[in-house]
This record gives sequence, C-alpha cells and structure tokens, in this order.
Amino acid sequence: MRLAFKETNDGFANEIFVNDTYIGSVIKDIWSGKWTINPDFNYYASTGLVKKIKYESAYKAGKAMAEMYNNVFNFFRENEDDTQEIDMRGIFKKRKP
Repeated sequence: MRLAFKETNDGFANEIFVNDTYIGSVIKDIWSGKWTINPDFNYYASTGLVKKIKYESAYKAGKAMAEMYNNVFNFFRENEDDTQEIDMRGIFKKRKP
C-alpha cells in the first residue's frame, strides 16, 4: 500500500491517495491544531463518529483513513469468494393445506 499526501488550502488540508486512488482528505482545525478525516468513500460505520476522532498530525489521520479504506474493501473482497449454490427446488412447491 502506497500512501501519498497532497497539501492544499495553505497547509490546512491534505488530500490522501492510496495507490494513486483518491480516498478523501484530512483537515486541520485552526483552534485546536488537531486533524480530522473526511473520507470520500462509504464507510459502514457512522460518519459522524468518524469525524469526531481527532489526530495529532496529518500523517496519523491519513494512515487511519487508509486503514479504514483497506478494511472496507478487504471486507468485500473476502466475501466475494464465499458463495455457495443453494438448492431452491423445494421451496416453491405447492403446500398442501
């Protein structure tokens, strides 16, 4: 996994790229000096909770978001191979009263 940062907004925001794919941005709060993440992908957890977590640096926030990104897409990749054929022939037979 290759993680890249692109500084924007005079250093108060960074765009995060994982393997040349944009996954979101991290934004610095001017008053507290802490960083929050703003993912650009659907995360299965509450997005409100994700935005409440504060990080000490843009690097730590970016790493956390990259970890979330990998967890989300690895979850779906793992379940792709977990399919089995189900015999549905008996389900739609007429039931006798």
